Amino acid sequence: MGYVLTGATLIDGNGGAPLNDAAVHVEGERIAWVGSAADLPPAAQNMEQIDVSGKWMMPGIIDAHIHICYNGSDSVFTLLEKHRDDLVLEAVDICERTLSQGVTSIRDVGGEQYIEMSLRSAISRGFIRGPRMKLSGRVISMTGGHAHFIAREADGPDEMRKAAREQIKAGADLVKLMATGGSATPGQDIHASQLTVEEISAVTEVAHMMGRHVAAHCHGTGGIRNCMLGGVDTIEHGTYLDEETADMMVANGAQLVLTLGAGNPDLESYPLSPVQQADAERRKPMIEQGVKQIRKTIALARSKGIFLGIGTDAGGNPLAPHQFAMARELELLVENDLTAMEAITIGTRNNAEVLRWEDEIGTVEAGKYADLLLLDADPLVDIRNLRKIAAVYKGGEKV
Repeated sequence: MGYVLTGATLIDGNGGAPLNDAAVHVEGERIAWVGSAADLPPAAQNMEQIDVSGKWMMPGIIDAHIHICYNGSDSVFTLLEKHRDDLVLEAVDICERTLSQGVTSIRDVGGEQYIEMSLRSAISRGFIRGPRMKLSGRVISMTGGHAHFIAREADGPDEMRKAAREQIKAGADLVKLMATGGSATPGQDIHASQLTVEEISAVTEVAHMMGRHVAAHCHGTGGIRNCMLGGVDTIEHGTYLDEETADMMVANGAQLVLTLGAGNPDLESYPLSPVQQADAERRKPMIEQGVKQIRKTIALARSKGIFLGIGTDAGGNPLAPHQFAMARELELLVENDLTAMEAITIGTRNNAEVLRWEDEIGTVEAGKYADLLLLDADPLVDIRNLRKIAAVYKGGEKV
């Protein structure tokens, strides 16, 4: 037996004007009908009516770049010293908190000991609560490359092929490469390219043959160029995008997944531990430069028509906690001159395309999963109202 949510103002994720006094008919896990409450079909009129007047309704938010196995407050090196069971138990809590904050789907782009695979299974079987998941398994880096301490290290095309096949064998939906240095790895240059075109091409060949896409961590321009020559599908971060690489991305139909909070951490909202304080100090010059640069990157990407996604990188370093991280990402998009509606559309419909799940999630439309977020205040008036959650539904169930 289904039910009907009535009376909310609906932001459907497609970017159009909100619908006042909306009705959403839910049957089982999916949306059966959406429209004005005045036009509710006769078949739905006798079902349970749940009055949500005064609320704002939108699709569940999607995080296109997250690390669900790490807490985002401890050093990664500290986390790696923990027993696997401790990581699992903490990750269960992170899954539940992520869902409770309105994030109903995620793309994890770098896990730990395939814990994320077990989490996905447990969620799908109803043992624990958490978001829907698309997973990359272990990241692939060169020997000694960015995040080598959690990566499957590989050198040369043949080793890269094998590393990619290992992730797919373990259950990966995509493959993640580390194409440049990164600030979370001490002593590295974020501009330095770390994989050759031949190595990247070997991975994309394997992944595409198996129906998977390839994501690549890239900050420096050279790494983005190599990834475009190698056939990568999504550039993660893309901090130092330039005219040439932007044109290459457009020509390739590649997507740019921004991660604004990772380079502009919220140091005001929560007390910092000594570990976090030390990391903030170490990364201060990179953070300050990155905040200036990313504004230019976003403006360039938009002017070129590059398809934009957004993710939190939550868990990716000690300054990336799982605390309304996606809400902050959308707030930062608005700070970088996007409208609130544009930010919401990127965090829902666009991210569904990044996850290759656009037929199932991302908008409030008939036939899609009933993944819904109800808010107590209008996020179009103030994007910070995404934190004022009244209810979260995943697959029609109020969670």
